[in-house]
Amino acid sequence: MSASLQSLVPELQPAAAELVRAAGAAGLLPRVTSTLRSHSQQVRLYARYLAGIQQLPVAFPGTSAHEYGEAFDLVVSPYEALSDVGAYWESLGGTWGGNRDPVHFELPGASQAHQHRNIAFIADLIVGMIPGVSQVELVTGLLSFGFPRSEILQFLSEPIQYTTQFSTR
Repeated sequence: MSASLQSLVPELQPAAAELVRAAGAAGLLPRVTSTLRSHSQQVRLYARYLAGIQQLPVAFPGTSAHEYGEAFDLVVSPYEALSDVGAYWESLGGTWGGNRDPVHFELPGASQAHQHRNIAFIADLIVGMIPGVSQVELVTGLLSFGFPRSEILQFLSEPIQYTTQFSTR
C-alpha cells in the first residue's frame, strides 16, 4: 500500500500536495497514510472492516477510488482539525469523506464512478447469461475478431457441427 502522492493520478497530485502543504503551514503535522492500493490490499482492508477491526469505512473491493489512484487518506494532529482540512479540500474542488470518513480525500465523483462501473459490470454479466442475449454478445465478439459473417452464421445455426468439422480435418 502506497503513501506517496506520486502514486496518485497526475491530475490529483498538485491539489493533494497543496493540501499537505497548507495543513503543515497551519501546524497540523499532516501525514498521508494511504494512496494507491492494489485490489488484494483493498480486499484485505475490507475484510478487516467487516470483522470490526477497521473502524473507518472501507469501500467494497473494485469500488474504491484508492484502487485507481484517485484518492488518499490523510491524518492530522489534532485529529479534530480534519473537518477544517476537509473544508479546505472542498474549497479546492475535491471531495472529502466528511464525518463518516474524515481521513478520506478524493477527486470529485471518483467513488461514484467506480461504484457505477462495478454495477455495470455485474449487470452485463447477468444479462449475458440470459438465453439469446449471450449469443448476440458472442456474435459481436466474433465480429470484433474479424471472422467472416458466413462462418458466424454457420456457427450459430449448427454450433456442434461447426466445431466438430475442425477436429476431423
